[in-house]
Amino acid sequence: MKKKIIALCLVIALAATAVIGGTLAYFTDTDEETNTFTLGNVKIDLKETFDERNAVLRPGSQTTNKIEKKVWIQNTGKENAYVWYEWYIPSELDSTDGSTGTNNVLHVNSNGNSWDKYRENTNYWPKGQTEALPLEKTWDHDPETELGLTVGPEGFIRTEEVDHVMYNVYLVLYHGVLQPNEETTVAMNGAYLDSKVDNAIDADGNVYYTINGDKINFDFTRNINIIVKAYGIQAAGFNTVYEAYAAYNA
Repeated sequence: MKKKIIALCLVIALAATAVIGGTLAYFTDTDEETNTFTLGNVKIDLKETFDERNAVLRPGSQTTNKIEKKVWIQNTGKENAYVWYEWYIPSELDSTDGSTGTNNVLHVNSNGNSWDKYRENTNYWPKGQTEALPLEKTWDHDPETELGLTVGPEGFIRTEEVDHVMYNVYLVLYHGVLQPNEETTVAMNGAYLDSKVDNAIDADGNVYYTINGDKINFDFTRNINIIVKAYGIQAAGFNTVYEAYAAYNA
């Protein structure tokens, strides 16, 4: 009888030990970190002032019969950006004597905000400007040297056909980094028809146009379009607009 009691006690003791063992806890901990990223974006807006209703070309100059067309770019995205634009002029109306604009039928004027001789010309300064524009507020109208571009004899970077009209395409780059909501200085300010353009009538009574007495090979029954396209790329990772442009076109 004694052995049975001892055995029963052992069973109870083991059972008690098992219960105690089941209630033991380890010192533990968990932690979690969530890294949240926001997506940057580059977004630009091409701005212009242009009175389309009064955009009638007549022979003139920079001060006479000039049609105002001011162009600039605003950064409307979240990222700092480098920006540039291309402008298209019908090839038949562009210069045939080099990039100085000699003998153009149609002249397109920059606002003088280039980094060379114009940046110190007070006639081209924006309102409120009291000293020469700093480099980062200027445009490079002739970037072919820095970019190693092969350009045409008139300084354009390529030709392109749009709606069955051949255009010469020019490239203009903004030197500075454009911050969110910031606007560039004005890059283009107008266009005018050369003062030497004239009209004549052929033997069949048809009207045609000349410059220096030579017939202009352009269909003037069509509208004359000057096309402007703006581009932007993030500034992060690039030291200059030239590097950014090269990467964009790689």
